[in-house]
Amino acid sequence: MRTKIKIGKNTYHIDISEIKENLLKIRVDDEDYFFTEDRSQNLVPIERKDYPSLKDSSDNGAVCGVFEEKEIRAPIAGTISKIYVRKGEEVKPGKLIATLLSMKMENEIISETCGKVKEIKVKEGQFINTNEVLITLE
Repeated sequence: MRTKIKIGKNTYHIDISEIKENLLKIRVDDEDYFFTEDRSQNLVPIERKDYPSLKDSSDNGAVCGVFEEKEIRAPIAGTISKIYVRKGEEVKPGKLIATLLSMKMENEIISETCGKVKEIKVKEGQFINTNEVLITLE
């Protein structure tokens, strides 16, 4: 979610994104802040230094590290028409992973996570179901 707020004479550009369940990244102008939810369901700030494995992706500022999903799944059912990654290849958010033919339309499957391709679980021409694992990352 992107918005801007004005406080006094200053305008702040704010981008809020959920990195993973229970982890939010809030970017105010060019500064990133991380929050999690405690047992009382209150937002609690997380210091980046407390999580050294969190690092910025040079491509788009997405957070890569311990909170990343390790599977890329199919958003809809269809037939894999093309796979664009190989085993061992580094993947970052925004990377085109595959194209999926569904309802006579080609849909691009784009990575929202970081990692190295551990296993490609599908083949070109294969029919897959919604939420089926396409690729696992390490």
